[in-house]
Amino acid sequence: MAKSPLLGNRLRRLRKEKELTQVELADRLGISASYLNLLEHNRRSITVPLLLHLSKILKVDPQVFSPQEEGHLIGEITDALKDPLFSDDEFTDDEIAEMAADAPALSSAFKKTYDAFKSAQTDLQLLSERLSQDLLFADSSFRLRTLVTSIMSSTEIVHDNEDLSPKERREFLQIALKDSDALNDTVNEMLGVVGDGSLTGKTWAPSPNEAVSDFIQARNNYFDQIETAATEFRMLLGNSNLPPMPLMIAHLKQEYDISVDFATRDSHNTEATLYDEKNQSLVLSKSLPQSSVNFHLALLCGQLKFPELFKELANAPELPTDAARQKGIAALANYFAGAFLLPYEQFFRAAEDLRYDIELLQQQFDASFEQICHRLTTLMRPGKIGVPFHLIRCDIAGNISKRFSASGLRIPRYGNSCPRWVLHAAFMTPGTLCPQISEMPDGSRFFSIARTVTKPSLGYAQPKRHYAISIGCDISDAHRLIYADNLNLTTPKAVMPIGITCRLCERSDCAQRAAPPPSQTRQTIPQKRNISPGIGDF
Repeated sequence: MAKSPLLGNRLRRLRKEKELTQVELADRLGISASYLNLLEHNRRSITVPLLLHLSKILKVDPQVFSPQEEGHLIGEITDALKDPLFSDDEFTDDEIAEMAADAPALSSAFKKTYDAFKSAQTDLQLLSERLSQDLLFADSSFRLRTLVTSIMSSTEIVHDNEDLSPKERREFLQIALKDSDALNDTVNEMLGVVGDGSLTGKTWAPSPNEAVSDFIQARNNYFDQIETAATEFRMLLGNSNLPPMPLMIAHLKQEYDISVDFATRDSHNTEATLYDEKNQSLVLSKSLPQSSVNFHLALLCGQLKFPELFKELANAPELPTDAARQKGIAALANYFAGAFLLPYEQFFRAAEDLRYDIELLQQQFDASFEQICHRLTTLMRPGKIGVPFHLIRCDIAGNISKRFSASGLRIPRYGNSCPRWVLHAAFMTPGTLCPQISEMPDGSRFFSIARTVTKPSLGYAQPKRHYAISIGCDISDAHRLIYADNLNLTTPKAVMPIGITCRLCERSDCAQRAAPPPSQTRQTIPQKRNISPGIGDF
């Protein structure tokens, strides 16, 4: 049996639990005490016959010596100790293995404590982000400052002017008293939003879009039941190599008596698609490219064929309101359309073989850039997992309308993202793919690409909508992407220092700040200073 740093530690712990000395156990095993000492210190391998003999003497199952469970715990502890929180401490692999073997309960408690710390840290970051953007607190803060100023003014007048008449003194005191009551109400309003350690105020309930993002993120953007449903539907249509459009149109007509037509000028010019449930007709705009036509047909097929499945999956704690559940059902139907048009097995193999070349995947599957990017983020099937991607979509104003992160990149929930993200740079070169190696303040690095996309226009009266879409991964996975070829990923010369959003970023040397750092303080005025400071400076 191969040596393992776990077995010796576990043997020593079991011997002590049985209150046996090394000499006593060695005698019963028929080996020398010195050899047992070497075994306990991982300097000799434990053979299978000896392991079986040990299990009989110590009265334990031989599986107790299996390193799998402890190895998983060691991995978790090792990952936790890589946190910057422990940057001043050094722990060897042997020390971590010994801790896991000698004190498994303590090791598990440490891991639970660290997990709780990270969870609290995340909650604090989200709370800080929300406070920086929430209109309730902005309004309350303004009222707070106004009321405090008014109370101070009234009391100073009463205090500093001894010649005030009793009537005037009462009037100023009444003003101070009235403002004090209003101040108390404002403070209670602000404190009432956060109570019992959680976000309990009604105004803090996530919006339907935020709730759906949380719902998808919690499931790592993979729904096996929908993947199965998409496979069943392909089999129902014959699973042939024919284009999906005529098959879906025939299915809608045969199963639901729904006709599919393309719009004329007299039909409609306000929506890309219009489904008339009463007249059982679907009208598609002629402005839609083939990939969008296929997607809308698949979307309607899924909504009609699997409504109960979508409702069941949307009955989740992350979707607490009817509006959120309806948004969730719509998101699941969209997932189905992508799963149907881009079959998992076939798409996964193509993505790996083509090294995630989005343009080639578009050509192979007759899909849009955005559809391919979406599908790439869903490759999370156990045993066939693709690159863990993050995906962001924003408009030209910087508003984020889609966000998902399996890479570890933290995407802001509220407000705009860091202006240095390649997502925003893509707008300067429309239609061109832009790569970027970026680094967060904590040292984590990511590789991302971004490109603009334009939604079809329904006519001159309906302006086109322009978005930027960015997809990326942790720098450790970048070598799997064709876009990282010819880039030095280990010691890159061009790394873009980025943050999450200006209000949460501590970088003091960023020239693109739109708001000062959250904890900016200046103790002294420097001898040399910029006479034309930016927004983030004094």
